[in-house]
Amino acid sequence: MNHLPMPTFGPLAGVRVVFSGIEIAGPFAGQMFAEWGAEVIWIENVAWADTIRVQPNYPQLSRRNLHALSLNIFKDEGREAFLKLMETTDIFIEASKGPAFARRGITDEVLWEHNPKLVIAHLSGFGQYGTEEYTNLPAYNTIAQAFSGYLIQNGDVDQPMPAFPYTADYFSGMTATTAALAALHKVRETGKGESIDIAMYEVMLRMGQYFMMDYFNGGEICPRMTKGKDPYYAGCGLYKCADGYIVMELVGITQINECFKDIGLAHILGTPEVPEGTQLIHRVECPYGPLVEEKLDAWLATHTIADVQARFAELNIACAKVLTIPELEGNPQYVARESITQWQTMDGRTCKGRTSCRNLKTTRGKSGVACRHTAWIPPPF
Repeated sequence: MNHLPMPTFGPLAGVRVVFSGIEIAGPFAGQMFAEWGAEVIWIENVAWADTIRVQPNYPQLSRRNLHALSLNIFKDEGREAFLKLMETTDIFIEASKGPAFARRGITDEVLWEHNPKLVIAHLSGFGQYGTEEYTNLPAYNTIAQAFSGYLIQNGDVDQPMPAFPYTADYFSGMTATTAALAALHKVRETGKGESIDIAMYEVMLRMGQYFMMDYFNGGEICPRMTKGKDPYYAGCGLYKCADGYIVMELVGITQINECFKDIGLAHILGTPEVPEGTQLIHRVECPYGPLVEEKLDAWLATHTIADVQARFAELNIACAKVLTIPELEGNPQYVARESITQWQTMDGRTCKGRTSCRNLKTTRGKSGVACRHTAWIPPPF
């Protein structure tokens, strides 16, 4: 199958990616490839409709720059067409429940018979192998967070809370993208295809292991805090000013010294509890941890966000206003970097959303239109 008519742009121009999946995790991997200029074909399952299609606006972002093909991969004619497509595909990504493709006869070995250099990425909640109790289960964002120990670390003292929007889906999709690119690099050196097993819960296990390492290696369980505060360190997390919320990170010798002078704690500097050279104030281990929080809360409550940002900029203390969604578009940094853009959709509407990834200086990605339909994809289909 020849390459489809499409603009040439981005560092992945000439790479063909095919993915089979619905909703967020699998399609997000395809979306990232498409924004970097790869030719991406989305195989839509004729038996299970993509629930994202019913959303009013998100599909215009998540399905842009893609070609769409409805195909029953597991029926005779559909299987034949699918395997023919694999012959000219560089990367195939499938998101399903465990080894669903292998159970239906489409194993890695079958795919490599048609394309020995194919990179195959399997994305599922619990992986391609393990116990049947888990590998055959469906999984979504919250399932992966709960099973990985990520969810239990978030929330407050009253109850844990999932991280939204759909954190595990996006992390897993990005993991599929990076793993597939790494495999493609190796395949181009060796000429031998590769298969990747991505379990969403293991992705979140990796993302959430900062606090877990203390338990695995010392039995310490990190407590959840109230009001969005860092569970370990005072002066880090979410705080309320006179006119709204900020986040801040009180880290560094000079930063702590100058901040303590402002909030009335200069007298504890140089004490055995806060010796010279202190870079972080431990919330529990330092006896002054609760006092630091109390004084900081009181000081911030009497100052506006603008005043705090100006003062903290002088002290080189990292902080940011918690922006509302309506505030994003007019923020001068967003404007300067064109972080929000507009594009024409297939139905002629103008859609506004996140600009495509354009981090490369000389080879840019591109925002485009939502799915091209099957008519763009020539025979044998």
